[in-house]
Amino acid sequence: MSRKGQTEIFGLVIIVILLAIGLLFAVVILTKTPTREVARVKESVQAANFLNTMMSTTSYNCGKRNVRELLQNCALASEDWSGAAVCEDGTTNTCELTDEMMKKMLDQTLKKWGKSYKFFINGTGAVEKIHAESGPCTGEREASTRPEKIRTGLDISLTLQLCQ
Repeated sequence: MSRKGQTEIFGLVIIVILLAIGLLFAVVILTKTPTREVARVKESVQAANFLNTMMSTTSYNCGKRNVRELLQNCALASEDWSGAAVCEDGTTNTCELTDEMMKKMLDQTLKKWGKSYKFFINGTGAVEKIHAESGPCTGEREASTRPEKIRTGLDISLTLQLCQ
């Protein structure tokens, strides 16, 4: 075998080895999942889904209104919750019932699962009294904010932060 043939074969072997190393490197990089990023996206989606579900939950002791409707009524009340519609039971108004329902939903899900959270509403004095938190909320947080239109020119926003 000539020297020229051996050099060509040696060159091909080096190319094949470099391609194999490059392919191995690509496979390792592409299959490695960024675990923290995946967890952050899941928590953000979980917070958004929780708010969506919460807003659609129906109250059976206040005219079968959902939380969205109760909040709309509460947002129009004064800061001390006077002026809010009184429910059929005659003892609670829409603000009290909304506060109670939201805290109960958060406690029976996120708190039971061992997740720390902070929930609050911005917009009017009445709805800003509705808030809940569980555990220390320090460090990284994933949050979802959901705007709600009350009437023309009056909006509120609900925020749920899931804490690390």
